Amino acid sequence: MGYNRLLQSVQVALENGTQKNAILAMDEVVDFCIQHENGKVFQDWDKELIRLMVAYHWAKQTLIVHYNEDTSVRGVFMWYNCNEDDGWEFINNWEADREDGDSIFMAFLFAEGEGAFKELTQDFVDKCPEVLEKNKIGLRYRNGFPKRVNYDNRLFKKIINN
Repeated sequence: MGYNRLLQSVQVALENGTQKNAILAMDEVVDFCIQHENGKVFQDWDKELIRLMVAYHWAKQTLIVHYNEDTSVRGVFMWYNCNEDDGWEFINNWEADREDGDSIFMAFLFAEGEGAFKELTQDFVDKCPEVLEKNKIGLRYRNGFPKRVNYDNRLFKKIINN
């Protein structure tokens, strides 16, 4: 793993604990992710590691969070800028995003229902319009094992137009 300056600064900020309101907000997102994942996404990750991942995405601006009217979290979307040949090891090795990468790894998406899922998807396309021009990568579990999936723009059209 190469040196990841942003990751290091996020780790220091979390360890210092001086941004208490930001940490509380991140913990709400972490709790939502833990509640809505299926046991396959985070596998053996503890809460501190998930908090680091959320804070890292927050810092690199690859995190979308949607809230209900009562300010509870209703959806979370996180992604990585990478290259077509990058896989899950890119995430596990905490590699820095490849700003000039040719792909986007849509890594973590948790939503309360179809409405939240649709809104997150539309917000993602609005915030990251280059996704329509780049390769789109994801992982899906098939027969108990993660399988890499390449998506095209029909995925977004199908979700947004339903």
